Amino acid sequence: MSDQRFDLTYKGLVAPGADPETTRQRLTGVFKLSDKGAERLFTGRPVVVQRDVDAATAARFKKIFAHAGAVLTITPVAGLGTTDNKGPAAAPRPQADDSREGAPLSLAPQWGDLESPSAAAPPVLDLSYLSLVPGDNWTLEDCEAPPTPIPELDTSALQLEPLQPRTEHTTDPLLD
Repeated sequence: MSDQRFDLTYKGLVAPGADPETTRQRLTGVFKLSDKGAERLFTGRPVVVQRDVDAATAARFKKIFAHAGAVLTITPVAGLGTTDNKGPAAAPRPQADDSREGAPLSLAPQWGDLESPSAAAPPVLDLSYLSLVPGDNWTLEDCEAPPTPIPELDTSALQLEPLQPRTEHTTDPLLD
């Protein structure tokens, strides 16, 4: 008996020669879907029907969808290992589906490039005629901003009041 596992997805495709409305009604009836659930099946985006099923279950679902006039996509799940009575040994990983036309987004492999690197070398540019400052006698000190001048305060209008002698003499040692 094979340990191969499969993911089942439906992309809203109708079999050649099948009536789309009849297909929709049959799938809605077989899976007892609400109008909202049936609408979700026929958006054109892949909808996961079942994850990580055995070959017999995948064949049974394929037969149900074919009888309804729909095309079910069966994708093998890779790298799961063996299963026991408690379920799969590892969590299922969804397979990349490159067959969709106009797929809006995809993920790049980890540590990979988003786009393939260009085979053409970058152009060689002659920048020898460019300079930061004119002339040859310059240093990095020439690039420093000048210090901000400190404004001089006009204190000519200020004057000191003469000290008034004390009239009372207290015995407080802190004031003497």
